[in-house]
Amino acid sequence: SLLLLPSNSLNSCKMVRARIASALAAGVSGYGYYTVFHKRENRDYTVEDFASQARDVAKPWWNPASMLFGTADAQRVTLPEGVHLLKCEDGTSIIPWMPPTREENKKALKTQEFDVLVIGGGATGSGVAMDATTRGLKTAMVEYEDFASGTSSRSTKLIHGGIRYLALAFQSKVPPNSLYDLVTHLHYDHSMMQVVVNDLKERAFMMQSAPFMSRALPMMIPLHHWWEIPVYWVSCKMYDIIAGSRRSVPESHFISKSEALYQFPTLKSEGLVGAMVLYDGQQNDTRMNLFVALTAAQHGATVLNHTEVMSLTSKGKLGDPDYKITGAKVKDKFTGETWEIKAKQVINATGPFSDSVRKMADPTTHDIIVPAKGSHLIVPDHFSPDSMGSVWFTKDGRVLYLLPWEGSTIAGTTDIKEGASMNPTSTLPEVDFILSECNRTLQRPLNHSHVRAAWAGLRPLVKDPNADPNDTKKLSRDHVVDVVQGGLISICGGKWTTYRKMAEDCVSKAVELNPELNPARECCTSNMMLLGTDRGGLVCHQNFDKVVVTLREQFDMDKLVAKHLMQNYGTRALMVAELAQQIAESPHQDEKGQRHRYLKLYSKYPMLEAEVAFACRQEYACTAVDVLARRTRLAFLDAAAAEQALPKVLDIMQKELGWNSRRKEQERKDALAFLKTMSMPEV
Repeated sequence: SLLLLPSNSLNSCKMVRARIASALAAGVSGYGYYTVFHKRENRDYTVEDFASQARDVAKPWWNPASMLFGTADAQRVTLPEGVHLLKCEDGTSIIPWMPPTREENKKALKTQEFDVLVIGGGATGSGVAMDATTRGLKTAMVEYEDFASGTSSRSTKLIHGGIRYLALAFQSKVPPNSLYDLVTHLHYDHSMMQVVVNDLKERAFMMQSAPFMSRALPMMIPLHHWWEIPVYWVSCKMYDIIAGSRRSVPESHFISKSEALYQFPTLKSEGLVGAMVLYDGQQNDTRMNLFVALTAAQHGATVLNHTEVMSLTSKGKLGDPDYKITGAKVKDKFTGETWEIKAKQVINATGPFSDSVRKMADPTTHDIIVPAKGSHLIVPDHFSPDSMGSVWFTKDGRVLYLLPWEGSTIAGTTDIKEGASMNPTSTLPEVDFILSECNRTLQRPLNHSHVRAAWAGLRPLVKDPNADPNDTKKLSRDHVVDVVQGGLISICGGKWTTYRKMAEDCVSKAVELNPELNPARECCTSNMMLLGTDRGGLVCHQNFDKVVVTLREQFDMDKLVAKHLMQNYGTRALMVAELAQQIAESPHQDEKGQRHRYLKLYSKYPMLEAEVAFACRQEYACTAVDVLARRTRLAFLDAAAAEQALPKVLDIMQKELGWNSRRKEQERKDALAFLKTMSMPEV
């Protein structure tokens, strides 16, 4: 974005000139909007004095040489269709940032040469794009399906350091079944401890990078033996201490049996002696991924989803010293159009599919990825309190979570070796395993009828040559930066919480090995905040409860809808609300006769029809599955509800994207096929 500063101080204040210079040097201000009039300073904002330097980051419709805004002018400005001034609580007027269109991005990919081309638009790939572009490298990113369409959308939704890794650092057998087990299996694994240390550091970053979308979540560990109390107390306190001053969540604590049953009424009371309450973070993974990709785009990266990498381009011959990967041949999956993207460095961030891209560069290279499938179930919200989860060790030493999420309860996960697939599915034995483990802990039994959605994801675990490849618990959860012939760099392994550090290590390795890369600065993502976080402090002073109040008071939204929008869009929720108001031109009545100015996709859930249009205009949504699964999450929460909402989604997207009837019918078929993979397996 472009930061507009007071014009009358540009020539007189060295500090202001320095701020302008630093903003332009970075290519962005990072605020996510254009300031038009700042009421607190009672000054007009203009870019006349440095418009020539800012031309590359200004929108085509932005005419800084002649445009000067003030309180009166702000009301008279003619803006492009879909662009509206937003008024902040203090009267400041802003124009929100808008991403380049898909066609603009395609044109750039065809005509420009890039420093870095990232293959893969999941959490790690988007993080690499954000890291590279904020270092001043000209960056492109392409994704085969949609941002977060693979592993990154199918996590347990936690931002965590890994309490199981801490246990494995001190115990060769987890969990111990007795005090004797505990003593006889004591050991120390420094590699596991290092994973916890690094992960907790990155947990702090994620919690502050998008505070509207992440929250501290307490999780109860039920204890059934008196000797477990000191053991788990020490472990949880160690977890807190490792996190240090940037813990970003409250401290863990012990609670009595009666308090545990009060806070988590569905727990079984038999044999319970108390519980430890441990805090970690929780997120909406696909929207977090999307906002990382959009933040990269805001900082200058060119991003394109639904684009297949058909092959890598190169110069020289495989095996020769001058052999080098120089880009990729790609195809637009909608039009079939193909072209080559030129890049000085190609980075492979395709998760479970990393080996297939590595072999495009060097067919002789050995596989290093072992995909492990993790299944999750969504059950009704009354199986967990709104603000308390539960976590415990399963009989075979895995960890199972029961967590509140998006108005439902998420239960998982399994850990099974599996082949790479774009749409892995949960099997009936996996569903039964999760239900049986939950029924060991809950007093009200879960059964198949409670399952609203069942889905699976693939973790891209990296091979340890000394471990049994069939035992996924012993495969590395840490990340590896791999380099094959031709200079292709792959970032493999890791997990959601560490995406930023993975990206930093990957780009740093590229800069180290490739003399053609000349970044303007070192990695600067460790303190970055994402799009929608009110980085300029103008919209709500980063107090996002004010956004909820605005949505309720000015847009007549109920609290559930207002909180949903704030938690998924941050300050951009105000843009969605304005769009919702336009779509519902006159007040409507719901089934209870209550009047409102917005329309829901499905009555039981807070998602709005306006979110579909917004996803098409502002978030690169191209298919019905993009919207149902990765912009609104309805497919992950309730497959049947998503199917009911599908006709509305198709109608809105047809209007927004200009689909013909044939394309609309194909989208319907594709969406129904996808929703089948999100449903309870047939018994």
